[in-house]
Amino acid sequence: MGAQEREEEDASSVGRKLQKTSKEVYFSVLPDKYEPLIEDDEEREETAEEKKRKKEARKKKRKNTCKKYRKNVGKALRFSWRCLVTGLQSMASVYSTPLSAVATVVTNVHQASGSKT
Repeated sequence: MGAQEREEEDASSVGRKLQKTSKEVYFSVLPDKYEPLIEDDEEREETAEEKKRKKEARKKKRKNTCKKYRKNVGKALRFSWRCLVTGLQSMASVYSTPLSAVATVVTNVHQASGSKT
């Protein structure tokens, strides 16, 4: 009996939620001298020369921005390429020299750097 009452309550609450209601709408009367806040079309119209100048300015700004990016990317690529080549050269020299020569070169390098300080 308790379950049946709950089902009836649930059904009635669903019915209440789906019930259509009216909304209040407010109207206002505009004064006789009302002027809408729309700019005049004559003022908004741009001449062909102004449009051309704006387009050229945007084009120039875009060109300068692209120029800066190209310059920075070029610098980064050149630096990365130098690092890669230096690393490959050092790897090639390590693999091409025999182990006995590496030991003597390393000790000479340490001695030379120690004498500088």
